[in-house]
Amino acid sequence: MSRVWTWGTVAAIVVSFGVAVGAQQATTKPATQKPVVKKEAKQEKENGEKAEAKKPAAKVQLPAVVTAAFKKSYPDAVIKNSAKETEGGKTVYEVESVDKGMNRDLIYNPDGTVVEFEEQIKPADLPAPVAAALKQLYPKATITKAEKLMKGETIQYEMALKGAAKASATFTPDGKLVPAPPPEKK
Repeated sequence: MSRVWTWGTVAAIVVSFGVAVGAQQATTKPATQKPVVKKEAKQEKENGEKAEAKKPAAKVQLPAVVTAAFKKSYPDAVIKNSAKETEGGKTVYEVESVDKGMNRDLIYNPDGTVVEFEEQIKPADLPAPVAAALKQLYPKATITKAEKLMKGETIQYEMALKGAAKASATFTPDGKLVPAPPPEKK
């Protein structure tokens, strides 16, 4: 009987020692965890240049004339965000909104005139020449997102595509393909 108790005691001591060693290692051993790399830092490393971190802009109070112009044009839209920016030395106001589930971003001059906008549209609302040109160029493509873009007097339609040779395509209202901008030189 004395032998059984000895082996039981030995086993208890070994188990206790193992728990103690495990606890010691857990407190002294650094956690093996992958470092979190922010997208901007990764781009900075890839581009070899310092990427400027964009902080979320605080919603700014829009001038009354800009608010009035927005509400007149889009009475059912809800403003998600607004910002005051400087472009080309001029102050402009950016308004991000949602209207019937569709996103719309507008840039206004301080006098309430629209400088440019991007608005999400339904693929069925594309002009017929644009839809026909897209179908001819990419017959198997599916439109995942469609946007109407306006800058100055220029209007274009940009579509994100699935099942096509290209991920996106941009057309003029008369159905002419807008060539992609050349890639930036590093």
